[in-house]
Amino acid sequence: MNQEKSGKFIAKLRKEKNMTQEQLAEKLGVSINAVSKWERGLSFPDVSLYKKLCKELDMNIEELINGEKDNSDEAKEKAIITTLKEKEKIKHTSKLILVIISIIFVIIILGTVYYNKKLKVNLVNDSDYLYEEVINFIREKQFKENPDSKEKDFNVFYSYHGFGIEEKNNYKYVYLWIFNQSYYIEKEEYGGALAISSGASMPIKAIFKDNKLQDIQYPKDGNRYIPSIKEMFPGIIQYQVLNFNTDKNINKLYNEVEEKKNIYYDYLNLDMGKITIEDLAYNDVIFSVEYKKSKCNIPVVLTIFKNNKYKLYTEYKACKPGVACTLILQYTKSVEGTYDYDVIEIVRHSIDANLRTYTSDNLPEYIIRSGKDHEFITDSNNRHLKELLESINVDLFECAKPNYGE
Repeated sequence: MNQEKSGKFIAKLRKEKNMTQEQLAEKLGVSINAVSKWERGLSFPDVSLYKKLCKELDMNIEELINGEKDNSDEAKEKAIITTLKEKEKIKHTSKLILVIISIIFVIIILGTVYYNKKLKVNLVNDSDYLYEEVINFIREKQFKENPDSKEKDFNVFYSYHGFGIEEKNNYKYVYLWIFNQSYYIEKEEYGGALAISSGASMPIKAIFKDNKLQDIQYPKDGNRYIPSIKEMFPGIIQYQVLNFNTDKNINKLYNEVEEKKNIYYDYLNLDMGKITIEDLAYNDVIFSVEYKKSKCNIPVVLTIFKNNKYKLYTEYKACKPGVACTLILQYTKSVEGTYDYDVIEIVRHSIDANLRTYTSDNLPEYIIRSGKDHEFITDSNNRHLKELLESINVDLFECAKPNYGE
């Protein structure tokens, strides 16, 4: 089968029909890219498309295979022979591929056995308490060194995943991934809200001698990260460490920290039925609301003020295409207006975010942040939010536009 000849034949008949590649693709239910590949001889139509393609271009299957107009018996015989040869070629290729895959599989098995023997380590399961000792040591260090530790109700919350504990003579090496976040209560002059101080998510190696902590090692940054992981961890642990930083794993650790944080700061949870604007407002800002399930990189944000005014932030400062830069999110343009609605009802019919844990996998529809930095979540069933948005003709599904400046 001469794919190039058949491709030119398909192109010729298509053009005689005054049909574009796009039109032919649409009639056959394939992509325009597929038609383009046929006509350039890079691939051949699937058998399931022969009948439909021949009908659209007024040819028979023998002509499609031979790549020329010819209804003679010789042409039919030629097409049959070509088809049989192609089948035999595919059969031979399939056998060859199967043999190659089998060889590769055996090599992988043998390599894995050799690799595991070479990198075998003595992992013990009677020293899991050392994980907690590592966490307690790092936590105490945070209390001593974090500049926010003197702030009101400063606290650090940890979760971890243990990869294993290796024992060599009187040494033990503890391998784990830690996730932590520290919080404190802001001064009243800044709103008195819960604030994040710092956070970290990384693998570490702790070294114990005679069950006493001697040292904690951290990986290096940037392009030195992977080489440092290979130095810190034995081979059979390296793979786990290098593949641990996924949404699923990190979200699990994040949720554990969130739960501990919410329990500790539970006195921040508000009585939603009695909440007032004064409980929320800082200066003139009552709250801001944005749609969290948007596919936008940056969504528009609606901010509600005390004086019955609102602003819809529609543009943000962005880096010019092709120019590397780092920017903190900053909205640069807004649409202003006034509202006539009891906006406190929106919050009263929402949920205090401290009572829920949510991640990138189960984001709420809307998130509301008060002027005092309390967070609330709600969904499209909140009729009070719907009524406000309809009354001021604002669509929170829209995307904010980038502003590249001068």
